[in-house]
Amino acid sequence: MGSVVDRLNEMAPLPRRAPTPRRTGRYVLSLVTILLVANAIVGERGLVALFRANQEHARQQQVIDALREENGRLHRYARALSAEPRIIEDVARRELGMIKPGEQLFIIRETEAPPPPDPPPVDPDTALPTR
Repeated sequence: MGSVVDRLNEMAPLPRRAPTPRRTGRYVLSLVTILLVANAIVGERGLVALFRANQEHARQQQVIDALREENGRLHRYARALSAEPRIIEDVARRELGMIKPGEQLFIIRETEAPPPPDPPPVDPDTALPTR
């Protein structure tokens, strides 16, 4: 008979168990992934903030475009005022009420119309106006 060690050496090796995956690591990884995705969507620099910033940019661009258009209109008006004396005369007549020498000014005042007469009193029994 051989020794115990000899018998153990002759025996087939025991099947090795695969190490069980640690669920805690997967849970932590899942939690971190969910937090990162949530931060990317609603965080300070997330998709929602990006969407709001794009909307604000579009509004500001509209304001800038309107101001540029008004600025161009005012530049054209200033050039017209410096080049055309008729425009200055028209503005003076319209806004300042000026007239040329020899012209006559007529002021037309509207008089207030008298208030309409009160309706005749109504008799509640007959529902006809009394006279």
